[in-house]
Amino acid sequence: MGKWFKGILSKIFAAVLLVSALSSCIDEAQNTPVPFEIENPSEGYAGMSRLFVADDVLYMSWVEQTDSLAVLKYASYDGNIWSTPEVIAEGTDWFVNWADFPQIAINQGNIFAHYLQKSAPDTYAYDIKYKIFNANSQSWSPPQKLHTDSTQSEHGFVDVIPYKDGFMASWLDGRTTVNRPDSLRQMTVRAGIINADGTLGQQWELDERVCDCCATSITETRKGPMVVYRDRSDNEVRDMYAVRLEDSVWSAPRVVFNDNWQIAGCPVNGPAISSNGMTAVGWFTMVDDKPQVKLGTMGTGSWFDEFLVLEDSRAIGRVDVAVDDQANAFALYMTDAGSTANLNLTHVASTGARMTHILSKMSPERASGFPQLVLFKDQVVISYTETDSIGSQINLVSYPFKAYSFEE
Repeated sequence: MGKWFKGILSKIFAAVLLVSALSSCIDEAQNTPVPFEIENPSEGYAGMSRLFVADDVLYMSWVEQTDSLAVLKYASYDGNIWSTPEVIAEGTDWFVNWADFPQIAINQGNIFAHYLQKSAPDTYAYDIKYKIFNANSQSWSPPQKLHTDSTQSEHGFVDVIPYKDGFMASWLDGRTTVNRPDSLRQMTVRAGIINADGTLGQQWELDERVCDCCATSITETRKGPMVVYRDRSDNEVRDMYAVRLEDSVWSAPRVVFNDNWQIAGCPVNGPAISSNGMTAVGWFTMVDDKPQVKLGTMGTGSWFDEFLVLEDSRAIGRVDVAVDDQANAFALYMTDAGSTANLNLTHVASTGARMTHILSKMSPERASGFPQLVLFKDQVVISYTETDSIGSQINLVSYPFKAYSFEE
């Protein structure tokens, strides 16, 4: 798409969003700031964008596809210009999936990135491969396997955060879904440390039976790293659970909220967690066939104790959340709009006041993936994929969250 055409689209997009924002659901609001589009460096058939902010710089990774070739790239943005995109890895033997995508994280200039590589012809036989960019040598490490087993099974749905001078990752690990009787096959959630030099540190099994294809999410809380995921009980209740690392010991799995959603299969709709003093987790549920998006928060207490229903009937889900240092929570999620979907942003203030805006229309199909948001230079930056009959492209939208003004 030509730069001039994208500029025209940006103006049209802002005008449409202004009308949409003025007519959207607002619980308490005086000002309605208008998002604007950030031109981004992705090209061709692109999607699966992931965002990360470090040292006041925005990083974006994404995948471009040409026939069977998948290329993982990244670039950085200082608020004015993008760096030249760089290739992290590429391959024709990757597992490329709308819900199980590469992640990127940065710690002291070092970069963690991962992708999924097939380990056998079976559809869901693939490994997690990661690479580390060393800020001192200015070079990428050779690819390494994140998990320590060699089973030809499913490994994926990774999330990663900076941890000490390296990284900590969580993922779904299917080593116990193969080579055993069907009654004993179940997905696990695991976590592990990646040292600054790229070597693997300690690893743990966090829960022995979880939902097979709902992504994990990890954050650093006041009391230590926390992983949230969709559990799977013996009678197929699949609610949100979390574990936390305190004093080098992981807690036992504990329910975030008892939705009591009983479903025989995986909904492919995992949770998202964020922490910045206050911790917030957002998720999708569909008890009694009522699709909802919920938000739970944990302030100074020891566990989640405040809960909101952000959408109570039309939710598609695919939730992401972010928290600022003033205990404002932001939730991004999709809702059903007939033949299309709405991309929604809800801002929940520390006072409890909240407002919701429809940011964009988008495809409800799986190819549109999972939208994402981060907080960057007093803005909410949102990444999502637009699809059509010939391919897909990544859109970035910046939203000035500190322009909000809530009535007391």
